Amino acid sequence: MSVIVFAGPSLSRKKALEILPNADIRPPAKQGDLYLATLDKPQIIVLIDGFFESVPAVWHKEILHAMSIGIHVYGSSSMGALRAAELNVFGMVGSGQIYERYASGEYEDDDEVALTHGPAELNYMLVSRAMVDLRHDLAGACNKGILTHAQAETLEKQLKALWYPERTHTQLCTFAQDLLSTTQHSTQGIASDKLEALRVFLKQHSQSLKELDAINLLKDIAKIDLNTLAAKTVSYVLQENDAWYTLINDVVKQRQPKIDVNLPNPTEPVKHLKEDKLPAKLRALALERAQELGIDVKPWIRPAFHKVALAWQCVSQDDRVEFEKMSQKIQALKLTTKQFDQWIEREALLMAYADQITIQAEHILDESLIRTGMDITSAVSVS
Repeated sequence: MSVIVFAGPSLSRKKALEILPNADIRPPAKQGDLYLATLDKPQIIVLIDGFFESVPAVWHKEILHAMSIGIHVYGSSSMGALRAAELNVFGMVGSGQIYERYASGEYEDDDEVALTHGPAELNYMLVSRAMVDLRHDLAGACNKGILTHAQAETLEKQLKALWYPERTHTQLCTFAQDLLSTTQHSTQGIASDKLEALRVFLKQHSQSLKELDAINLLKDIAKIDLNTLAAKTVSYVLQENDAWYTLINDVVKQRQPKIDVNLPNPTEPVKHLKEDKLPAKLRALALERAQELGIDVKPWIRPAFHKVALAWQCVSQDDRVEFEKMSQKIQALKLTTKQFDQWIEREALLMAYADQITIQAEHILDESLIRTGMDITSAVSVS
């Protein structure tokens, strides 16, 4: 898939597909989701919505990693606007009014775009309204002559003082009722008319600035010729520390396998498969499937190297690899450095793949029965 979009409450899947019919529309991103998206090798990733309180938020390093391997990353509306404002100096492209206000410093708080919503099964039904959208509502009411700028400013401050899940149109109207009824030189009749006009406006003419920004960004993405789009280039070097590898190891396990195995159904016993060839064939199949999955091998290089060192008895009592012994082994086997590195990469890929496979009790039992039978046969023959 050339374009992956993370969207939810800001922009519905249906509307996103109307603009980008061939895009892969995914739920709001949490930590690790953007890294997993890079394994599918898209040309563009669009971050609109993301979780931030109930689960860990999208990590900045995921975005930096994506761009460092040639993927264009765009952000808008919500979490995307936040991350784009923070990472625009590194090459993430921000879009929309909300992004511009974060980038300029006009907005600083994360809660400007925060809201509560229902699950994906209910199409992320909104429970509260983002502060940026409430500001947009108030600006629209001013333009319609329903509120004065002073009244809108007062209501903004009252709404901003609330905890973000409590920010709703209902609460806005409650504040407006109190404000309009106490406004100097305002009669009760005028206050009632203004309040009703505000309610009608919010019900019939209210627009989400988050949605507008998201729509405009996707329309811009739709104009890009993916056939001629060059890979993203960056000027930084991503530092892959232990925290980064920990994240990768944790999230790769969440990736759904994409394996569809169609095994043959022979009508007679297979005679051509020699037992000593079976492990090699299984390794070949596992490597093939791991490559199909696009598993990132880097986090597993170190464990694979340590595994080989243990097998070669090149590890000291304090669990340190003895590199001089390793070098002697490599020379004795007449392996070039390139051959050794490729071998370690294959071992790392197998380890990464094996880590994702769930082993059931019968799988262990099958192998155990074979070995137990061999041991018993051996014991009988000796006696």
